[in-house]
Amino acid sequence: MSHDLKPGDRVRLTVRVSASDYSPGDKGTVIDGPKRHLGPGPNDPYYLVAMDKDEAQKKTVFNAGDIEADRQ
Repeated sequence: MSHDLKPGDRVRLTVRVSASDYSPGDKGTVIDGPKRHLGPGPNDPYYLVAMDKDEAQKKTVFNAGDIEADRQ
């Protein structure tokens, strides 16, 4: 699980990723997180990630289960 990630960490997407613009194995860098959703519903942590394949200013939100540390 990715709960130990912090800003600056390199990550890759898992097979659980639900964002249609991305595929398992795509890589990026954590910009912010972990954060928790406010209000009712799932309270799973999420992260703001700058994906390598995107423009520099674009940031994407991923749930903790969608990303894992990229230790390569």
